[in-house]
Amino acid sequence: MEFNFIATTFRFKEDDLVDEIKELFYEFGDLYTAVKKTHIDGLVVGLCSKDPIDFIVFLRDKLKDAPWDIRYLLRFIPVEKVVLANLPELKNISVELVKKMSNGESFKILVEKRHTNLKKIDIINEIAPLVSAKVDLETPLWILLIEIIGKYAGVSVIKTDSLFSSMIEKRSLE
Repeated sequence: MEFNFIATTFRFKEDDLVDEIKELFYEFGDLYTAVKKTHIDGLVVGLCSKDPIDFIVFLRDKLKDAPWDIRYLLRFIPVEKVVLANLPELKNISVELVKKMSNGESFKILVEKRHTNLKKIDIINEIAPLVSAKVDLETPLWILLIEIIGKYAGVSVIKTDSLFSSMIEKRSLE
């Protein structure tokens, strides 16, 4: 399974979300975005040719100018690497990705899991000791994000403002 973003929507609105994302990416200038539904209600994954984090900036601007164009997209999550969802793979890719953080910068580990027997606490306990940055659960600069979807996991090390939630964004505009 190959993807570089995850998007969420309301249950049974996955087809509408796929259409909406394709239209938004087309407007963004990415003509080759592939989006597909997963076996999990309300969840789609996709592969775009442009940087998904740049797309989040586009989404925020879009919400300011034409909020009615984003109806089905609830959350947009960029993914840097996709690996098999097992502890050794998650440890290896996490150690590789956290290298972009500088010493002294803060982080937190955020694990979202669907259709897996792995436990959040086990994942965190395996990975946290390998990261030399300081932990800040309230206001971290970085998030080590692990999104598990069945037997695959999307892993990213992103700044805290690189996650998009349409509900939160719309509330901040009011």
